[in-house]
Amino acid sequence: MATPPRSNTGATVSRRAALKSLAVLAAGVGAACTPLRMAFRWAPGGFDDDQALVDRVLRGFATAVVPGLSVDDPNLVRHFYDDDYPLAKFRGYLASDLCQESVNRFGTPAFDQLPLAQRTKIIEGKLAKGGVTRRLYRGAVYLTQIACYAGIYDPDRGCPLIDFDGRRRNTSVADSTYPMPHRFLSHEITSDGNPL
Repeated sequence: MATPPRSNTGATVSRRAALKSLAVLAAGVGAACTPLRMAFRWAPGGFDDDQALVDRVLRGFATAVVPGLSVDDPNLVRHFYDDDYPLAKFRGYLASDLCQESVNRFGTPAFDQLPLAQRTKIIEGKLAKGGVTRRLYRGAVYLTQIACYAGIYDPDRGCPLIDFDGRRRNTSVADSTYPMPHRFLSHEITSDGNPL
């Protein structure tokens, strides 16, 4: 049978006391160290279990990153749930972090209920931090903008915000060509078009 560990004073330390000390240390490190919290995908505050809450917060994030989007769009935050993108693993952490920053700055955990200017300030602050936090937020911003502007989940619809009609639209010849195309073409080298 193994002997119980001894403290530096020579007294034996019970297993319960050792585990309690380790738990306190882990909680302190996890709360203070963003890379560790992200590595373990630890999202405090029930964000791992409450998908409706995560969805609401991410919708607030997306409408701040791309103003003009409808919060009710079914594809608005679909990219955060798509396992083809690495951010899917961190959606709970991202939502938790946004709400915590909302508490720190504006005294409310409801990030999605904040006005656009305040949500934007929170995101800008996170982008300015650097390190892992900046990479997470930059990736989330870029992926949200790409998903919206490129219409990756509904390419037929396109993106009305940038007048992208989507694919396979029946447009007239006048809408899909330039009038007086000779303005955009180079001059012929020879009269019959052959260089020799």
